[in-house]
Amino acid sequence: MEACISIVGSILGSLAGKAVEYTVDPIARQVSYLFKHKSKFQNLRDQLKKLKIARESVQEDVNAATRQGKEIFSYVDEWLTKVRGICDEAAGQLDEDEEKAKQMCFVGLCPNFKSRYQLSRKAEKEANTIAELLKDKDRFGGVSYRPAPEGIASRPVREYEDFESRTGAFDAVMEALKDANLSIIGVYGMGGVGKTTLVKQVARQAKDDLFDKVVMAAVTQSFDIKKIQELIADELGLKFEMQSEPGRAGELRNRLKKSKVLVILDDIWEKLDMEALGVPYGGEHQGCKILLTSRKVDALSLMGSLKNIPIEILKEEEAWNLFKKKAGDIVLSPDLETTAIEVANECAGLPIAIVTVGEAMKNKKNLSDWKYALNELRNPSKRNFKGIPAGAYSAIELSYKFLEDEEHRPTFLLCSIMGHDAAIDRLLRYGMGLGLFHAVNTIKEARYKVSALVNNLKSSSLLLDGSTFERFDMHDVVCDVALSIASRDHHWLALGRDDDDVFKELSNEEKMRNCELISLQYAKVCEPSDHDRLECPNLTFVSLGSEDSSLKISDNFFRGMQKLRVLDFAKLDFPSLPSSFCFLKNLRTLCFSDCILKDIVIIEELKNLEILSFRKSKIAVLPPQIGQLIKLKLLDLSHCSSLKVISPNVLSRLSRLEELYLLHSFDRWEVEGHEKPRTNASLVELQHLCRLTTLEVHIPDLQGVPKELFSEKFERYKISIGEKWRQSYKSKTSRELKLKLNKSIYLDDSGVKTLLRKTETLHLDAGKDVIDMLYDPDTQGFPHLKHLDVCNDSEVKYLIKELASCKAFPLLETLFLRKLNNLEAIYYGQLQAECFGQLRKINVEDCNMLKNLFSFTLARKLGHLQKIRVSDCKNFTELIVEKREEEIGDDDILEFSQLRSLRLEDLPSFIGLFNSEKKLSSSQQGRVQSIDGSSTATALFDRKVVFPCLKELRLDSIIVEKLWHDQLSVTAFGVGNLTELTVEKCHNLKNLFTSSMVESFVQLKSLYIRNCNEIEEVITVTEGLLEEERMRKMVFPKLDNLHLFNLPNLKRFCCGNPIEFLSLKELWILGCPVLNTFHSDSTSVGTIVGNEAGKNSISMVKHCTDVPKYLFDEKVVFPGLKQLCLRSIPAKKLWHEQLSVTSFGVQNLTNLEVYACYYLKNIFTSAMVESFVQLKTLNIVECDELEEIIIVTEGLVEEEERMRKMVFPKLDRLKLSVLPKLKRFGFGNPIEFPSLTYLYIEGCPILNTVHFDSTSVGTTVGNEAENSSISMENLHSDISKYLFSEKLAFPNLQQLHLGWDDGMKERLHGLRLASDYFCKLKVLGLVGFPQQLAIFPSFLFQLLSLPNLESLRIEDCYFEELVFQSEGVGGEEGFQNLRILLVGECPKLKSNLVPSSVCFQNLMTLTVYGCDGIIKLVTHSTAKSLVQLREMRIRCCKKIEEIVEGSDGDRDEVKDEIIFPKLNLLELSVLSNLESFCSSGNHTFGFPSLATVLVHKCPKMKMFSKGGLNAPMLHKVRAYEWEDEGDWIWEGSLNSTIRKLFTERNPMEEMQYSIEDQGNPSISNAQST
Repeated sequence: MEACISIVGSILGSLAGKAVEYTVDPIARQVSYLFKHKSKFQNLRDQLKKLKIARESVQEDVNAATRQGKEIFSYVDEWLTKVRGICDEAAGQLDEDEEKAKQMCFVGLCPNFKSRYQLSRKAEKEANTIAELLKDKDRFGGVSYRPAPEGIASRPVREYEDFESRTGAFDAVMEALKDANLSIIGVYGMGGVGKTTLVKQVARQAKDDLFDKVVMAAVTQSFDIKKIQELIADELGLKFEMQSEPGRAGELRNRLKKSKVLVILDDIWEKLDMEALGVPYGGEHQGCKILLTSRKVDALSLMGSLKNIPIEILKEEEAWNLFKKKAGDIVLSPDLETTAIEVANECAGLPIAIVTVGEAMKNKKNLSDWKYALNELRNPSKRNFKGIPAGAYSAIELSYKFLEDEEHRPTFLLCSIMGHDAAIDRLLRYGMGLGLFHAVNTIKEARYKVSALVNNLKSSSLLLDGSTFERFDMHDVVCDVALSIASRDHHWLALGRDDDDVFKELSNEEKMRNCELISLQYAKVCEPSDHDRLECPNLTFVSLGSEDSSLKISDNFFRGMQKLRVLDFAKLDFPSLPSSFCFLKNLRTLCFSDCILKDIVIIEELKNLEILSFRKSKIAVLPPQIGQLIKLKLLDLSHCSSLKVISPNVLSRLSRLEELYLLHSFDRWEVEGHEKPRTNASLVELQHLCRLTTLEVHIPDLQGVPKELFSEKFERYKISIGEKWRQSYKSKTSRELKLKLNKSIYLDDSGVKTLLRKTETLHLDAGKDVIDMLYDPDTQGFPHLKHLDVCNDSEVKYLIKELASCKAFPLLETLFLRKLNNLEAIYYGQLQAECFGQLRKINVEDCNMLKNLFSFTLARKLGHLQKIRVSDCKNFTELIVEKREEEIGDDDILEFSQLRSLRLEDLPSFIGLFNSEKKLSSSQQGRVQSIDGSSTATALFDRKVVFPCLKELRLDSIIVEKLWHDQLSVTAFGVGNLTELTVEKCHNLKNLFTSSMVESFVQLKSLYIRNCNEIEEVITVTEGLLEEERMRKMVFPKLDNLHLFNLPNLKRFCCGNPIEFLSLKELWILGCPVLNTFHSDSTSVGTIVGNEAGKNSISMVKHCTDVPKYLFDEKVVFPGLKQLCLRSIPAKKLWHEQLSVTSFGVQNLTNLEVYACYYLKNIFTSAMVESFVQLKTLNIVECDELEEIIIVTEGLVEEEERMRKMVFPKLDRLKLSVLPKLKRFGFGNPIEFPSLTYLYIEGCPILNTVHFDSTSVGTTVGNEAENSSISMENLHSDISKYLFSEKLAFPNLQQLHLGWDDGMKERLHGLRLASDYFCKLKVLGLVGFPQQLAIFPSFLFQLLSLPNLESLRIEDCYFEELVFQSEGVGGEEGFQNLRILLVGECPKLKSNLVPSSVCFQNLMTLTVYGCDGIIKLVTHSTAKSLVQLREMRIRCCKKIEEIVEGSDGDRDEVKDEIIFPKLNLLELSVLSNLESFCSSGNHTFGFPSLATVLVHKCPKMKMFSKGGLNAPMLHKVRAYEWEDEGDWIWEGSLNSTIRKLFTERNPMEEMQYSIEDQGNPSISNAQST
C-alpha cells in the first residue's frame, strides 16, 4: 500500500513540477486523468458515436452525389479517410484501453495510476480530435460539385462532310485560333452555306488540340442575353447564383478566366455587348478566344474580329455527290438523271437547299415529280425577306410544298415560332389548341400524332434533333423561310427582341384584321395605353413574353380577339387577369410559364378551355372556380413550388381531365373522413377522373391513398410515394414510380401493383413490403421495366426468387442496387433465357453479403452489357462464378463483347473475375502457397473472361498482385481499345504491366495510379528480353493525362527502354518519396531475372550506389507536355544538363508546379529560360532547401552571356510559398515578366530581392546541386535590399497576395521608392498576419490607397480592428474603387467588421466567414454607404447577432431608411447566434433588387428586421445550401418566412410569437413585397 501511495505521490509531484509548463491545461485537468477516467472514456465513446453518425450522413450525401454524376470535393474525401481511420482504430482500442485503465497494479491493492493516466489522457486527446473533425464537417459547403457536361466539342457532327471546298476554310480557322495575336475570329457566308456545321467540327478539333473547353451558343436575330448566358453556363457546368444579367455576367466571366476556353457565338446579326454577356475579350484573358459566325461580314467587324474567313458554296461535283446521298440511287436511273442534275444545280451549291430538296425527292420515281420540282425551283414565289438567298428559299419552300398533307405544313410553320431546342410537349399543346390534328379526340392520340409529325419533318430535314428525345430544333434559315411563308400566306406577325416596329405593326388596323397569329416573345411590347384594345377578328394564336415584369396588359386588350384559340404568356406579372378574358369563348389552350399570378378567378369564364398550364409560375392557391372548366383535358401545375392550396373538389369536377402534372409542386393532400370539412384537395378526387391517363404527382403518405387509386388506365405517369427523393434523376421513360417508405405498409389496396406491371423506371427505397413486390407473381416479372433502382433494405436476400412461370425483367437496361445489407445473390433458382437479356448497365454499392454478380451461364446471355460497377461490398469475391450445377469446360471463354466500362472499388475480399464453386473455397483460392512457402501471384485478368471492347477500367481498393496473365493475349482482352485506366489503393501490386505490352495500349488516353503502397515501377521489363529489344523505344501514342499519386515505394516509372509520350499534356507526380528518377537505365541498375510478382524484376547483384541526379533524362520524351505538377519527390535536380528541352516539351509547358520537394535547390538553369516561351503559371511551395529559382548555367563566363536578359514572355501567375531558404529568384542575368498579372509570396523570410547583379556579387563556380552557383565571397552591401524597387517592375501586375513572414516589412519598403510600381494592381490579398499585429499595419496603407484597387482579401489574420485611415485611405472618403471585400478566418476581430467611419460606396461583393469575434457586422452609417452592393455572404461567424447595428434614438422619431438599391443576393449561413438582420425599430430597409436569399443554420433568427421592409422582387427564401425545388419557402413576406423557418425548428415558440405580434404589429404589417 505504501508503494501505491508512493507512486501516486510521484505522479502528483511530477504534475506539480510541471505547473509552469502547463499554462493552458491547469493541474486539475492533469489530476482528472487519474480520478475521472470513466467520464473521459464515456466522452470518447459519445464522440465516436457522433462521428459515426456524421460519417454515415456525409457518405450518404457522397453516394447520392456520385449517382448524379457529380464530383466530390477533395476535402470531403480527405475527411472521410481520416474518419474511417479513427473509427476503425478507436473502435478496436476503446474497450481494451478502458479495461487497462481499470487494472490494478502489484497484487491488486491499488489502481495502475501510470497506465490510467496515460490511457485517460489518450482518450481525451482522441475525443478532442473527433470534436475538431465534427467542426470541420459543419463547415462543409456541400460535398460535391457538378462537373462540366459533355459539351458541343464531344458530340459528333453528323451533318459535316469533308469537302475539298471546306478544307481551306477549316484550316484557316484552326490557324487563326493558334495565333496569339487574335482573340476574336469570324466566319461568314450566306444563310445555309454551312457555317454552323463547320464551326461545330472546328470545336471538336480545337478541344483536342488547343483548348481545355469549347462552348457554343446560338445568338440569332432576337437574341436573349440571359438565354445565351445559360447556354454557355450549361456547357461549363456552371450554376448561376445570381438572377440579374450583370450578376450572371460576373459569374460567367470569373469561370471563363479559370481555363483556356473557346467560346463560339453562332449567327451574329449585330454588335453583341460582350461585357454584358460576361465573356472576356481582347487582353482581358488571353486564354479565352471567341469564334463568331454571321451572314454579314460587317457584323463581325463591329464585334472586333480582325480575321474574317469566308465560307463559299459547294463546288458542282460536291453538290451533286451530296444530293445523290440524300435523294438516293434513284437519281442515277437513265430517265431521271438529267433532270435530277438540273434540280441539284438549282440548289445553287447551298448545303441546306441540297439536303432539303434531296430529302423531299428521295426515291421519287415519276419524272413528272422531278419536272415539277425543277419548275418550282426556277420560278420561285414572290417574296421579300431579308438575308435568305433565292436558291435556299426556293429549295426550302419546295420541301414545304412536298409535305404530305395539311397536318405537316401548319405543324412545320408552328415550329418556326418556338425557338431553338423546343419541347415536343409544347408543340402538342399549341397544335391541340389550334385544332391542327385531324381525327384526334384525346391528348393521347394527339401525342402519337405529334411524335409522328416531328419524326417525318426530321426525315425531310426541315427539323433537327434536339438535346433530348423530347425536343427538336430548326435551322435558322429554315426558320426564316417558314416565318416568311407564314407571314405571306397566313398573315402571321412574329417579332423578337430586336424588332423595333412593334408599335407600327400593331397600329396597322388592316393588318391586324387579317392577322391569324401574333408572337411577341421578348419584343418591345407597347404600353397598354398605346394599345388598349386590338381588333383582330381572325386571330387564333397569341404568345406574349417579356423580361419586364412591370409590363401590364390592359383590361380590354383581348376584347377584339374572339376567335382566339391559343394564349401563351411567359415571365409576366398578373395581380389579376384582364377582364376581357371573358370574351375568349373559343380559347382552347391557356399557358402561363414562369409568371406571377394572384387573382385568376376569371378563368372560370373560359368554358371551352381544354389545356391549362401554370408551369414554373408563382401561384399560391388554385381557386374553386377552376372546377367550372368541365372541358379541361390537361392541367399542368408542375414546378409551382408556392402552390399550397388546391380548393376542395376542384379536381374531381374536371371530369374530362386526361393529364394532370403536379410534380415539384402541391403535395398537401388531405384525408377524407374527418369531422372537419376539408380545406385542401384529397387524393380521393382523382378517382372521379375516369379519363385520367397521365399523372405526375408526389404523395408524402401512402396511408392517405384511397383503394385502387392507381389502375390500368394510367399510360404515362411519374409518381413518387413517401419521403421526397433528394436525388434528381433525369427522366428517360414515360412511366416512372418512386417508393421511399420508412416503414412497412401494405400496398395492395392502393393499386401500386397494377402500376408495377407497366412501369418502365422503378425506384425502391426501404420497406419490406415494397421489396416483396419484386417477388409477387401479379407483377408478371415486370415485362416493361427498363430501369430499376433498389436501396436501403436490410432483409432482402435475393432480388429475384425463382420465377419458373414467367420471364423476369426481359427489357431491363439498368440495374442499381445500393445498401442491401443482406443481399446474397441477385437471383435465386433458374431463370428463363429472356431474363436480363437487354441489360446494359449494372451498379452495385454497399451490399456486404453479396459474393458475386452472375453465374457463368447467365453472364453468357448478357450480350448487351456495357457498364459494370461494384463498390463497397465487403464479402464480394468474384465477378462471375461457376455454379456447382454448371458444366463449364476448361476451354470455355466468357466474352463481354459490348462492355465499355468496368469499375471494381473497395472490395476487400475480391479474388478475381472468375471463380468456381467446384474448386477451392474463396478463402483458400486467393493466394496459393508454393512448396517453398513463397506466394504465387494470381492475375486479375486471365483467359477465362475477356473484354474485347473495354474502354474504361477502374480498380480501387482490391487485393490483387498482378493485373495481367503472363500469356494473356492483350488483343483478346481488349487493351487495344482501353482509353482510361485507373488503379487506386491496390496495395499488393508491384507494377502495372510489362514493357512488351506497352505497344498494345494504342488508344490509352488517361492513366491514373494512386495510393498503391507496394508499387515499385509502372512498367517492368519483360522477362527474357535481349539487349536489342530492351533498348527499343516504348511509345504511348495517345496518352494525354498521367497521374502518379501517393506511391510510397515507387522508384521509377520504367527502366531500360527509352520511352516517348507523343500526346501527353498533363503529368502529375505527387507523393512519391523514393522516386529519384522517372526513367532509369537498367544497365546501371541490374539485370533482369524474372517477372514474378513476389520478386523484384531486377537483380540487385550489381546494385548501383549512385542515386540518380535528375528526375528527367534524355531517354524520356514529352514533346507536347503542357502541365507538370510535382509534389513530395526526393529529386535534387529536375532536368538533365544535356536534356533537349525541345524534345522533352518545355517549349509547350504552360503550367509548372513544384510542392514539398525538400531536396531541390533550384528549378532550372538560366540557359533553359528562353525555352519556356509558353509558361503561364509557376507555383513553388514548401521546398525547404530551395535557394533560387534560376541558377546560372555552368560555364557561362562571358559577361555578355551572363548579362543577357531572361524573359518569361507569357508567365501570368507566380506563387512562392513557404520557401525558408529562398534568397532570390535569379542571379546574374536580368529578368523580365511582361505578362505577369498574379503574384503570391508567403513564408519566404529571407527573400528580399528578385535579382542579384552578378557583376557586384561574384563569379560562377559550378552547377552542382550541393553548391551555390555563385561565389558569395565578394558579396557587397550595395546589393538591392528590397524585393520591390524601381529597378524591377511587373508592368501588368493586377493581383498581389502577401503572406506574413519576418521579412515582409523590409520587403515592402521599396514601395516608397516606386510610387507607380503597382499602377495596375486590382486585387490585394493578405494572409496569416500574426497576433502581435493586432492593428492593421501602417506599412500596408500605401497599397490600400492605390487608384485601381478593386478587391481586398484578408484571411487567417489576427487583427483586432480593421482600421484603414491614413492619408485618404478609408474614412469618410471611403475606398474609391473597391468592388470586392472578403474577410475570412479572422477570429480576433471585435464588435464590428470596420469602424463606423469607413464607407464603401462602390463595393459590389462582401463576403465574411469564420470571424467569431464580430457581434454586429456593420454600423448603420457604413450600411448606408453600400449603394452598389450586389452580393452579401456571411458564413460561420459564431457570435454575430445582427448584420446592421441600429442607431439609438426615440422609437417615435421618423424612421431612418437604409436602402440597398442593387443587392441581388443575400446569404446568411451557419450563424448560431444571429437573431435578425437588424433588431432596431429605428430603421426601415429597402431591397428593390433582392431576388435570392439563403438562410441556413441560423437557429436563433426569429425575424428579418424590426422596422419596415420592402423587397418587391423577392418571392422565395432558400433554407439549404444546395438548391432544390423543395428547399424554397415563402410565406408572403420576408419577415413571415423567417418566422416560419424559426417556428418549424422551434414549434413551442409559436405561441410566444402570437403574444409578441399583439404588442408589436409593425413586424408583420410594415413589410411590403
